[in-house]
Amino acid sequence: MKTMKVKTIITIVLALAIIPALTVFGTGQKTVAAAPKETALHGASVKDAVRRLNKDAHQLTQATIAIDENAEKISQSESLEDELRAMAVKMHVASRKLGQIAKQIHKDIAKVAELAGQREAGKAEYKNRLDEIVADLGKYVHILQSKSDLVHKVVFKAPESHKEYADAIHNSFHKAERIAENLGKDTQECAEIVGVSIAKLPVKAAVFPEQYIRMYDKQGKLLKLAAQQVANKAHGHLCVCGATAFRVTQIAISQLWGKELPTKGDLAVTYHHPGRGHKDVFEYLLGPENVTYKKAGNPRHLTLAQHYSYAFTRKDTGATWKTQMKEGVIPKRFFDLRYKVKGFLKGWHKTKPTKAEKVAFKIKFNKAINNILSMMPSELFEGVSQP
Repeated sequence: MKTMKVKTIITIVLALAIIPALTVFGTGQKTVAAAPKETALHGASVKDAVRRLNKDAHQLTQATIAIDENAEKISQSESLEDELRAMAVKMHVASRKLGQIAKQIHKDIAKVAELAGQREAGKAEYKNRLDEIVADLGKYVHILQSKSDLVHKVVFKAPESHKEYADAIHNSFHKAERIAENLGKDTQECAEIVGVSIAKLPVKAAVFPEQYIRMYDKQGKLLKLAAQQVANKAHGHLCVCGATAFRVTQIAISQLWGKELPTKGDLAVTYHHPGRGHKDVFEYLLGPENVTYKKAGNPRHLTLAQHYSYAFTRKDTGATWKTQMKEGVIPKRFFDLRYKVKGFLKGWHKTKPTKAEKVAFKIKFNKAINNILSMMPSELFEGVSQP
């Protein structure tokens, strides 16, 4: 009897001992089975991130090639002034350096792609590779920043016969800026997926409020146009002129159509600002045939009354709306600093602006854009009737 009890107790003890062991073993099996799935998902996320990086790098290369090819065309044109050709040569040399860096960025991304295919790749390896992308991207952005004035000098000095090439350089230059920013963001996102902290791109573009215009195209499709998107497509980048042209058009539509929406081509404008941004954005929104520029005053010394006044006409009814930008939208001293900084680049005078004047102009430039895209219609322009 005692032997039976002992055997029973031993059996129970062994059973109790085996159950946790089986539980642990079972849990271990689940963990082992889950690990490859988790690794696979992680690898897929990294591969998606790498695809985005490759797309960014390809676009960066294309923008760089466009700068290079158009700068070369100007530099080799013997009909142009030596000064302009010399500037184009400098831009051409810079674009070659940008091209080499863009090529290296492609190689950096390829190394990250290799890691994504290795299950055992560690965080330290990812961090090193992603930091390499940011470092090379920083070099690229540094060259862009150093050539900003040069690009605008080429645009300002290029004769009509070579405007196409100068504008292509300008547009591709600002496109490269935007792509570099996107590439920096996508590199950071890749680092977050992997779970590492990497250096950040030191340059960050100014962020402005967004505004929209809704209208129908000639086929009856409803368009929702964003200010920054339109400025980028029409002019290459967002500037005071482009922001103003967009916002005054937006308000003109509300004044002439109320709650209804126009069809593209139904609105015409007459304006007096000499800036290319006005022309490009107006033509993009309204169509070139509906945009009329009439020179007023001195284009080197802008005033609100002469250069920020507009006359819009609703073509189907003949109704008009005339307006002028209000005081306080453009920061004080903006026009004076514009003359000192941009005037020097355009050759209006030979007094080189100080670094402090350049910084002050940039600050007021961004402040003006922010005001134009954030203020209420009645705060921006005269003659705005409230709905």
